[in-house]
Amino acid sequence: MSTIPTEEECIQILKEEGCSRSIIKHCCAVLLVSMKIAEHCRANLDLVKAGALLHDVGRSRTQGIHHGVAGADILKARGMPEELMRIVRRHVGAGLTWEEAKALGLPRANYMPETIEEKIVSHADNLVGDTDVRSLEIAARDLEDRGFGVAAERMKAMHEELSQACSIDINVLVKELSLKKSLKGPCGAYISR
Repeated sequence: MSTIPTEEECIQILKEEGCSRSIIKHCCAVLLVSMKIAEHCRANLDLVKAGALLHDVGRSRTQGIHHGVAGADILKARGMPEELMRIVRRHVGAGLTWEEAKALGLPRANYMPETIEEKIVSHADNLVGDTDVRSLEIAARDLEDRGFGVAAERMKAMHEELSQACSIDINVLVKELSLKKSLKGPCGAYISR
């Protein structure tokens, strides 16, 4: 049985797979938001950390909607745990129904986040632009402006569900997060370079 990689191992995987510095910085920002949420929701912190850092590993192969599938394939080839592959496969948007996935040409699979860890990483990714942390309202407006109203509504529902699970509005949790001030460890060292 494989184990969940550490933060340092995740950064190394991103580098080995050829992810750009901007992708790694984005993954570190998603880590920051994910961990803030996970600490309040009684989630598996190691799994959330690895999922947040590796959620965009597939962007080393494609920048399109298929990056979640590509990332899960990369992790499978590396012998990573299934629960980690599911986070990566299901993080796109606030999840995709099978009908949406089929219309996009994705392979037959479940693309809807189900576990608390999957939902945390998916939602944190939606709340992070490149490296900036955004409120639900700004993130939802961005999706709506790009013509993804259904995804925006799904994201709002996920935000409400996670806020209830955490007993605090996620906007309040992430409001004051600062990438450079908050990240320590391998991500903090990577960001400060």
